[in-house]
Amino acid sequence: MGGCSFDVNEDHWRSADSFVKQSQYLRAIEEYTRIVNYEQRGPMGVRAQEEIAKIYSVHLKDYLRAIRAYRDVYHRSDENETKMRARWEIAKLYGDKLGNFSASAEEYGILYRENLWNPQDGPQILLEWGRALMDAGQFLDAAERFKEYRANYPGSADGPRALLEEAQAYLNSEKTELAISSFQEAIKQFAGRKGYESLVAEAYYGLGLSLEGKDDLAGALTAFKSGLTTYPNPRVIELKIDRLERRKKERKL
Repeated sequence: MGGCSFDVNEDHWRSADSFVKQSQYLRAIEEYTRIVNYEQRGPMGVRAQEEIAKIYSVHLKDYLRAIRAYRDVYHRSDENETKMRARWEIAKLYGDKLGNFSASAEEYGILYRENLWNPQDGPQILLEWGRALMDAGQFLDAAERFKEYRANYPGSADGPRALLEEAQAYLNSEKTELAISSFQEAIKQFAGRKGYESLVAEAYYGLGLSLEGKDDLAGALTAFKSGLTTYPNPRVIELKIDRLERRKKERKL
């Protein structure tokens, strides 16, 4: 009986694959759904449910149905890797496709707590969680995630960028002193090191913005000028410098 069921599911799988190649996506979903109904929580059923989610996401652009399908994958599967992959897709769909960054951040938070033991994927999940929090406007929470990343994964290749993002999160949350300290730390650590020129320039720009927010025009000018030659878009810095120099002259009048 089990062999017969397997053969039937293989037939449905071949039919579904054929329908996908013909761009008959709804018919492919019907075939994959038959496999899901046969298998329930079995490996082939979980794989079929993943294919349904991919069709909704990639081909039909129906992201809410894709999210529901991935949730079904998550609940059906007993494998940690599959569950992680499904929730990660949900988090990305919320953020990248639906612009619901709060929901995306919530998914990344659950994903990280479920996989913080995972040395391969845990660090990237934590970074994505911080970035989703930034996009959601939850800047202090984002800063904590970037700080946690640097503490938990010292020496990581993404550590310098996480420090800069932490500083930007403090700046966005108007925690000016913390922002200044973090930008200065980035400059101290990476100034003069090959490959970090752009990052240091961004740190100088952030430092300039922070000092300008404190009305320290001289300090802001020094910071902006320090990062001018290596900033990715120097025209932005030039406009800042021109405006601050005019402000300084007006104060002397």
